[in-house]
Amino acid sequence: MKDLIDEKDKKILEILQENSNLSSHKISKRTLIPVTTVNNRIKKLKKLGVIKKFTVDIDKSKLGFSLVAYIFLTVSLEELKQEGMKIKDLMKIIRNNPLVESVDNVTGDVDVVVKMHVRDINELNDYVTNTLSYYKGVEKTKTALVLKHN
Repeated sequence: MKDLIDEKDKKILEILQENSNLSSHKISKRTLIPVTTVNNRIKKLKKLGVIKKFTVDIDKSKLGFSLVAYIFLTVSLEELKQEGMKIKDLMKIIRNNPLVESVDNVTGDVDVVVKMHVRDINELNDYVTNTLSYYKGVEKTKTALVLKHN
């Protein structure tokens, strides 16, 4: 895969990471790569799975979700097994909540890290104590609030 991507592809990817809304024409101007070549390379990068999707970066605080929290979960694999579940099944259930931005299986003292945006501490408390802690396999939670984001 590494050999399939050259310096021109890397330039295009760098520009798309800054602003995926730029037209091929504008990318062409910035990279001095012909427009048709830019289009073909973007198609190739999509086909290779290097570009998974184009997204919008939303400032959730402007929508009223001013609190960001990371929730660290310790999971009982035995309890999941008894329920016929795997850790990926639990992660999928957690990810279905619209407040949850990401769910990652990690190494270390915890098993899963959940990142979520909530309106206030009450909404976070409600989710952790009345929803998350009742999921099969969730043994322990620990929450960290984001004080400042750059």
